[in-house]
Amino acid sequence: MNSVKVLHCADVHIGALSGILGENAAKRRFETLLTFEKIISEAIERKVDFLLISGDLFDSNSIDSELIDRTFEAFKNTGDIKVIYCAGNHDPLNSTSPFLTRNLPENLYVLGTEDECISFADKGVRIYGRSFEDSSQVGKNRFSITPPDDDIINIMVLHGELKSDLNSQYNAITPEFVKSSKMDYIALGHVHKKSGILKLENTSFAYCGCPEGQGFDELDDKGVYIGEIKKHSAELEFLPVSKRRYIEENIDISALSNSAEIAAEIINKLKLAYGEDYSQNLYKIILVGEVDENVIISKDEILSRLDDELYFAKLKDKTEIRIDLELLANEVSLKGIFTKNMLSLIEKAENNEEKERLRDALKLGLTAFKTEVFYNED
Repeated sequence: MNSVKVLHCADVHIGALSGILGENAAKRRFETLLTFEKIISEAIERKVDFLLISGDLFDSNSIDSELIDRTFEAFKNTGDIKVIYCAGNHDPLNSTSPFLTRNLPENLYVLGTEDECISFADKGVRIYGRSFEDSSQVGKNRFSITPPDDDIINIMVLHGELKSDLNSQYNAITPEFVKSSKMDYIALGHVHKKSGILKLENTSFAYCGCPEGQGFDELDDKGVYIGEIKKHSAELEFLPVSKRRYIEENIDISALSNSAEIAAEIINKLKLAYGEDYSQNLYKIILVGEVDENVIISKDEILSRLDDELYFAKLKDKTEIRIDLELLANEVSLKGIFTKNMLSLIEKAENNEEKERLRDALKLGLTAFKTEVFYNED
Protein backbone atom coordinates (compact mmCIF):
# COMPACT_ATOMS: atom_id res chain seq x y z
CA MET A 1 0.00 0.00 0.00
CA ASN A 2 1.24 3.49 -0.87
CA SER A 3 2.43 5.53 2.12
CA VAL A 4 4.12 8.85 2.80
CA LYS A 5 6.29 9.88 5.75
CA VAL A 6 5.49 13.19 7.45
CA LEU A 7 6.53 15.33 10.38
CA HIS A 8 3.64 17.37 11.77
CA CYS A 9 4.42 20.44 13.90
CA ALA A 10 2.51 23.60 14.84
CA ASP A 11 2.47 26.65 17.12
CA VAL A 12 6.22 27.16 17.34
CA HIS A 13 5.58 30.85 18.13
CA ILE A 14 9.06 31.98 17.18
CA GLY A 15 9.70 35.33 18.86
CA ALA A 16 7.21 34.87 21.70
CA LEU A 17 8.13 36.97 24.73
CA SER A 18 7.43 35.66 28.23
CA GLY A 19 7.24 38.50 30.73
CA ILE A 20 7.70 36.26 33.79
CA LEU A 21 11.24 35.23 32.79
CA GLY A 22 12.91 38.58 33.52
CA GLU A 23 16.46 38.69 32.19
CA ASN A 24 15.99 35.29 30.53
CA ALA A 25 13.09 36.51 28.38
CA ALA A 26 15.18 37.77 25.45
CA LYS A 27 17.21 34.57 25.35
CA ARG A 28 14.05 32.46 25.51
CA ARG A 29 12.70 34.20 22.37
CA PHE A 30 15.61 32.77 20.38
CA GLU A 31 15.18 29.32 21.90
CA THR A 32 11.94 28.91 19.96
CA LEU A 33 14.01 29.38 16.80
CA LEU A 34 16.54 26.80 17.99
CA THR A 35 13.72 24.33 18.57
CA PHE A 36 12.42 24.91 15.04
CA GLU A 37 15.90 24.24 13.70
CA LYS A 38 15.90 21.02 15.71
CA ILE A 39 12.55 20.04 14.15
CA ILE A 40 14.03 20.52 10.69
CA SER A 41 17.08 18.44 11.67
CA GLU A 42 14.78 15.64 12.84
CA ALA A 43 12.85 15.80 9.57
CA ILE A 44 16.07 15.50 7.57
CA GLU A 45 17.56 12.74 9.73
CA ARG A 46 14.36 10.69 9.64
CA LYS A 47 13.98 11.21 5.88
CA VAL A 48 10.42 12.51 5.87
CA ASP A 49 8.70 13.38 2.60
CA PHE A 50 6.67 16.28 3.98
CA LEU A 51 7.11 18.76 6.83
CA LEU A 52 3.60 19.94 7.75
CA ILE A 53 3.45 23.19 9.75
CA SER A 54 -0.07 23.95 10.95
CA GLY A 55 0.07 27.65 11.72
CA ASP A 56 1.57 30.15 14.17
CA LEU A 57 5.17 29.52 13.18
CA PHE A 58 5.78 33.15 14.20
CA ASP A 59 4.29 34.69 17.33
CA SER A 60 3.35 37.67 15.14
CA ASN A 61 4.20 39.16 11.75
CA SER A 62 6.14 41.97 13.46
CA ILE A 63 8.77 40.04 15.43
CA ASP A 64 12.45 40.96 15.05
CA SER A 65 13.60 40.68 11.45
CA GLU A 66 16.65 38.75 12.64
CA LEU A 67 14.39 35.94 13.85
CA ILE A 68 12.53 35.92 10.54
CA ASP A 69 15.84 35.87 8.62
CA ARG A 70 17.11 32.89 10.61
CA THR A 71 13.82 31.05 10.12
CA PHE A 72 13.92 31.42 6.35
CA GLU A 73 17.56 30.32 6.35
CA ALA A 74 16.43 27.19 8.19
CA PHE A 75 13.89 26.49 5.42
CA LYS A 76 16.74 26.42 2.92
CA ASN A 77 18.28 23.45 4.77
CA THR A 78 15.30 21.16 4.19
CA GLY A 79 16.63 19.86 0.86
CA ASP A 80 14.12 17.68 -0.99
CA ILE A 81 11.56 17.72 1.83
CA LYS A 82 8.31 19.40 0.81
CA VAL A 83 7.38 22.00 3.44
CA ILE A 84 3.68 22.86 3.67
CA TYR A 85 2.55 25.86 5.70
CA CYS A 86 -0.82 27.32 6.59
CA ALA A 87 -0.76 30.64 8.42
CA GLY A 88 -2.47 30.85 11.82
CA ASN A 89 -4.16 33.59 13.80
CA HIS A 90 -0.84 34.90 15.17
CA ASP A 91 0.88 35.20 11.78
CA PRO A 92 -1.98 35.63 9.27
CA LEU A 93 -1.33 35.65 5.55
CA ASN A 94 -1.85 39.33 4.76
CA SER A 95 0.21 42.32 3.64
CA THR A 96 2.39 42.11 6.79
CA SER A 97 3.23 38.41 6.38
CA PRO A 98 6.89 37.55 5.67
CA PHE A 99 5.56 34.62 3.63
CA LEU A 100 4.24 37.15 1.10
CA THR A 101 7.08 39.67 1.21
CA ARG A 102 10.06 37.32 0.83
CA ASN A 103 11.36 34.98 -1.82
CA LEU A 104 10.35 31.47 -0.83
CA PRO A 105 12.47 28.34 -1.34
CA GLU A 106 11.13 26.15 -4.14
CA ASN A 107 10.19 23.39 -1.71
CA LEU A 108 8.14 25.69 0.58
CA TYR A 109 4.41 25.79 -0.21
CA VAL A 110 2.19 28.32 1.58
CA LEU A 111 -1.53 27.60 1.45
CA GLY A 112 -3.65 30.60 0.46
CA THR A 113 -6.54 32.18 2.32
CA GLU A 114 -9.09 30.34 0.17
CA ASP A 115 -9.57 26.58 0.18
CA GLU A 116 -6.71 25.11 -1.81
CA CYS A 117 -5.31 21.78 -3.03
CA ILE A 118 -1.69 21.16 -4.05
CA SER A 119 -0.93 17.90 -5.89
CA PHE A 120 2.35 15.99 -5.67
CA ALA A 121 1.92 13.30 -8.31
CA ASP A 122 5.43 11.91 -7.78
CA LYS A 123 4.58 11.24 -4.12
CA GLY A 124 1.00 10.11 -4.69
CA VAL A 125 -0.22 12.83 -2.35
CA ARG A 126 -2.61 15.79 -2.40
CA ILE A 127 -2.33 18.50 0.29
CA TYR A 128 -5.37 20.60 1.18
CA GLY A 129 -5.93 23.54 3.51
CA ARG A 130 -6.16 27.28 3.90
CA SER A 131 -4.50 30.08 5.89
CA PHE A 132 -5.83 32.72 8.25
CA GLU A 133 -6.01 36.11 6.56
CA ASP A 134 -6.58 37.98 9.83
CA SER A 135 -6.30 37.31 13.55
CA SER A 136 -9.76 35.72 13.48
CA GLN A 137 -11.49 33.50 10.98
CA VAL A 138 -14.98 32.02 10.66
CA GLY A 139 -15.11 28.26 10.31
CA LYS A 140 -17.39 26.24 8.07
CA ASN A 141 -18.99 22.82 8.08
CA ARG A 142 -17.46 21.64 4.81
CA PHE A 143 -14.24 22.15 2.85
CA SER A 144 -15.12 23.37 -0.61
CA ILE A 145 -12.83 20.91 -2.43
CA THR A 146 -13.68 17.21 -2.16
CA PRO A 147 -11.01 14.70 -3.21
CA PRO A 148 -11.87 12.15 -5.87
CA ASP A 149 -12.33 8.51 -4.88
CA ASP A 150 -8.92 7.12 -5.85
CA ASP A 151 -5.70 5.74 -4.33
CA ILE A 152 -4.04 9.13 -3.82
CA ILE A 153 -3.29 9.98 -0.16
CA ASN A 154 -5.17 13.12 0.97
CA ILE A 155 -3.75 15.28 3.76
CA MET A 156 -5.07 18.57 5.13
CA VAL A 157 -3.02 21.19 7.00
CA LEU A 158 -5.25 23.47 9.06
CA HIS A 159 -5.12 25.89 11.98
CA GLY A 160 -8.31 26.03 14.03
CA GLU A 161 -10.39 25.01 16.98
CA LEU A 162 -12.26 21.72 17.23
CA LYS A 163 -15.84 22.61 18.12
CA SER A 164 -19.27 21.01 18.06
CA ASP A 165 -20.57 24.10 16.21
CA LEU A 166 -19.24 27.13 14.34
CA ASN A 167 -19.28 29.41 17.37
CA SER A 168 -15.59 30.36 17.36
CA GLN A 169 -13.41 33.18 16.04
CA TYR A 170 -10.59 30.69 15.46
CA ASN A 171 -11.76 28.70 12.42
CA ALA A 172 -14.13 26.23 14.08
CA ILE A 173 -13.59 22.65 12.87
CA THR A 174 -16.69 20.54 13.45
CA PRO A 175 -17.12 16.74 13.34
CA GLU A 176 -19.17 17.26 10.16
CA PHE A 177 -16.21 19.09 8.60
CA VAL A 178 -13.80 16.27 9.50
CA LYS A 179 -16.05 13.49 8.18
CA SER A 180 -17.03 15.28 4.97
CA SER A 181 -13.42 16.21 4.16
CA LYS A 182 -12.58 12.65 3.02
CA MET A 183 -9.02 13.21 4.24
CA ASP A 184 -6.68 10.44 5.34
CA TYR A 185 -5.06 12.79 7.88
CA ILE A 186 -5.75 16.34 9.08
CA ALA A 187 -2.70 18.00 10.67
CA LEU A 188 -4.15 20.53 13.11
CA GLY A 189 -2.69 23.56 14.85
CA HIS A 190 -3.88 26.14 17.41
CA VAL A 191 -4.32 23.98 20.53
CA HIS A 192 -1.04 23.80 22.48
CA LYS A 193 -1.67 20.35 23.98
CA LYS A 194 -1.21 17.16 21.98
CA SER A 195 -4.45 15.31 21.39
CA GLY A 196 -3.36 11.84 20.45
CA ILE A 197 -4.36 10.48 17.06
CA LEU A 198 -8.15 10.80 16.76
CA LYS A 199 -10.38 9.31 14.08
CA LEU A 200 -13.83 9.90 12.61
CA GLU A 201 -14.84 7.33 10.01
CA ASN A 202 -11.78 7.02 7.71
CA THR A 203 -10.21 10.38 8.65
CA SER A 204 -7.45 10.54 11.26
CA PHE A 205 -6.68 13.94 12.78
CA ALA A 206 -4.56 15.36 15.60
CA TYR A 207 -3.14 18.36 17.37
CA CYS A 208 0.57 17.87 17.96
CA GLY A 209 0.62 20.75 20.45
CA CYS A 210 3.37 23.37 20.60
CA PRO A 211 7.05 22.28 20.61
CA GLU A 212 7.94 24.74 23.39
CA GLY A 213 5.66 25.51 26.33
CA GLN A 214 4.51 29.10 26.70
CA GLY A 215 3.84 29.15 30.46
CA PHE A 216 2.94 27.21 33.59
CA ASP A 217 -0.47 26.39 32.14
CA GLU A 218 1.32 24.15 29.59
CA LEU A 219 3.03 21.44 31.63
CA ASP A 220 2.81 18.40 29.34
CA ASP A 221 5.61 17.07 27.12
CA LYS A 222 6.08 19.25 24.05
CA GLY A 223 6.98 18.03 20.59
CA VAL A 224 5.79 16.88 17.15
CA TYR A 225 4.16 13.88 15.46
CA ILE A 226 6.15 11.85 12.98
CA GLY A 227 5.33 8.73 10.99
CA GLU A 228 3.53 7.32 7.99
CA ILE A 229 0.20 8.25 6.40
CA LYS A 230 -1.63 5.65 4.31
CA LYS A 231 -5.10 5.51 2.82
CA HIS A 232 -7.52 5.65 5.76
CA SER A 233 -4.80 5.41 8.44
CA ALA A 234 -2.12 7.43 10.24
CA GLU A 235 0.69 5.65 12.07
CA LEU A 236 2.31 8.51 13.94
CA GLU A 237 4.40 8.66 17.11
CA PHE A 238 5.00 11.63 19.39
CA LEU A 239 8.55 12.97 19.38
CA PRO A 240 9.55 15.36 22.24
CA VAL A 241 11.71 18.22 20.97
CA SER A 242 11.48 21.01 23.56
CA LYS A 243 14.63 22.61 24.88
CA ARG A 244 12.99 23.24 28.25
CA ARG A 245 9.83 22.18 30.04
CA TYR A 246 7.53 24.17 32.30
CA ILE A 247 7.15 22.08 35.45
CA GLU A 248 5.06 22.54 38.58
CA GLU A 249 6.45 20.63 41.57
CA ASN A 250 5.14 20.24 45.14
CA ILE A 251 7.90 19.99 47.75
CA ASP A 252 6.96 18.83 51.25
CA ILE A 253 9.09 20.72 53.78
CA SER A 254 7.40 19.46 56.96
CA ALA A 255 10.67 18.09 58.39
CA LEU A 256 12.81 21.15 57.59
CA SER A 257 13.71 24.06 59.81
CA ASN A 258 15.20 26.86 57.69
CA SER A 259 15.43 28.30 54.20
CA ALA A 260 18.85 26.79 53.45
CA GLU A 261 17.51 23.30 54.14
CA ILE A 262 14.46 24.02 52.00
CA ALA A 263 16.60 25.10 49.03
CA ALA A 264 18.75 21.97 49.33
CA GLU A 265 15.64 19.75 49.49
CA ILE A 266 14.23 21.38 46.35
CA ILE A 267 17.41 20.68 44.40
CA ASN A 268 17.60 17.08 45.63
CA LYS A 269 13.98 16.38 44.69
CA LEU A 270 14.37 17.92 41.22
CA LYS A 271 17.56 15.95 40.54
CA LEU A 272 15.81 12.71 41.44
CA ALA A 273 12.72 13.51 39.40
CA TYR A 274 14.27 14.99 36.24
CA GLY A 275 17.78 13.56 35.96
CA GLU A 276 20.98 15.22 34.87
CA ASP A 277 19.20 17.89 32.79
CA TYR A 278 17.02 18.99 35.73
CA SER A 279 18.59 22.46 35.85
CA GLN A 280 17.44 23.40 32.32
CA ASN A 281 13.69 23.45 33.04
CA LEU A 282 11.43 26.25 34.23
CA TYR A 283 9.94 25.47 37.63
CA LYS A 284 7.02 26.61 39.69
CA ILE A 285 7.89 25.29 43.15
CA ILE A 286 5.01 24.95 45.61
CA LEU A 287 6.05 24.45 49.24
CA VAL A 288 3.59 22.23 51.10
CA GLY A 289 3.32 20.46 54.44
CA GLU A 290 3.16 21.63 58.05
CA VAL A 291 5.98 23.66 59.59
CA ASP A 292 6.68 24.68 63.17
CA GLU A 293 5.58 28.14 64.19
CA ASN A 294 9.18 29.31 64.63
CA VAL A 295 10.27 28.30 61.11
CA ILE A 296 10.78 31.39 58.96
CA ILE A 297 10.44 30.75 55.23
CA SER A 298 12.34 33.41 53.29
CA LYS A 299 11.38 33.24 49.62
CA ASP A 300 14.16 35.66 48.70
CA GLU A 301 16.80 33.50 50.39
CA ILE A 302 15.49 30.29 48.83
CA LEU A 303 15.37 31.80 45.33
CA SER A 304 18.87 33.22 45.78
CA ARG A 305 20.16 29.75 46.64
CA LEU A 306 18.34 28.25 43.66
CA ASP A 307 19.59 30.93 41.29
CA ASP A 308 22.94 29.25 40.54
CA GLU A 309 21.32 25.84 40.14
CA LEU A 310 18.22 26.43 38.02
CA TYR A 311 17.52 28.26 34.76
CA PHE A 312 14.30 29.69 36.21
CA ALA A 313 12.21 29.16 39.34
CA LYS A 314 9.24 30.83 40.98
CA LEU A 315 8.07 29.95 44.46
CA LYS A 316 4.71 29.71 46.21
CA ASP A 317 4.35 28.97 49.90
CA LYS A 318 1.30 26.80 50.60
CA THR A 319 2.51 25.37 53.90
CA GLU A 320 0.39 25.29 57.03
CA ILE A 321 1.65 26.33 60.44
CA ARG A 322 1.84 23.42 62.88
CA ILE A 323 -0.21 25.09 65.60
CA ASP A 324 -3.58 24.71 67.30
CA LEU A 325 -5.31 27.76 65.89
CA GLU A 326 -8.47 27.26 67.92
CA LEU A 327 -6.41 27.22 71.11
CA LEU A 328 -4.46 30.28 69.97
CA ALA A 329 -7.72 32.11 69.18
CA ASN A 330 -8.72 31.86 72.84
CA GLU A 331 -5.43 33.33 74.01
CA VAL A 332 -5.78 36.75 75.67
CA SER A 333 -3.25 38.59 73.51
CA LEU A 334 -3.04 40.66 70.35
CA LYS A 335 -1.95 37.51 68.52
CA GLY A 336 -4.94 35.62 69.88
CA ILE A 337 -7.42 38.35 68.90
CA PHE A 338 -5.95 38.51 65.39
CA THR A 339 -6.23 34.73 65.01
CA LYS A 340 -9.83 34.67 66.30
CA ASN A 341 -10.91 37.41 63.87
CA MET A 342 -9.19 35.73 60.90
CA LEU A 343 -10.74 32.33 61.65
CA SER A 344 -14.15 34.01 61.76
CA LEU A 345 -13.55 35.61 58.36
CA ILE A 346 -12.37 32.30 56.88
CA GLU A 347 -15.50 30.54 58.14
CA LYS A 348 -17.74 33.21 56.56
CA ALA A 349 -15.88 33.25 53.22
CA GLU A 350 -18.21 32.60 50.28
CA ASN A 351 -15.85 30.56 48.11
CA ASN A 352 -12.63 28.55 48.20
CA GLU A 353 -10.61 31.29 46.51
CA GLU A 354 -11.51 33.76 49.24
CA LYS A 355 -10.82 31.16 51.95
CA GLU A 356 -7.36 30.52 50.50
CA ARG A 357 -6.61 34.24 50.35
CA LEU A 358 -7.63 34.66 54.00
CA ARG A 359 -5.59 31.62 55.08
CA ASP A 360 -2.55 33.20 53.41
CA ALA A 361 -3.27 36.44 55.25
CA LEU A 362 -3.53 34.55 58.56
CA LYS A 363 -0.20 32.84 57.95
CA LEU A 364 1.49 36.11 56.99
CA GLY A 365 0.03 37.82 60.04
CA LEU A 366 1.28 35.12 62.40
CA THR A 367 4.71 35.30 60.76
CA ALA A 368 4.70 39.08 61.24
CA PHE A 369 4.45 38.59 65.01
CA LYS A 370 7.92 36.98 64.78
CA THR A 371 9.70 38.91 62.03
CA GLU A 372 9.27 41.40 59.19
CA VAL A 373 7.57 39.91 56.14
CA PHE A 374 7.63 40.79 52.45
CA TYR A 375 4.86 39.26 50.37
CA ASN A 376 4.89 38.83 46.61
CA GLU A 377 3.55 36.35 44.06
CA ASP A 378 6.83 34.44 43.78
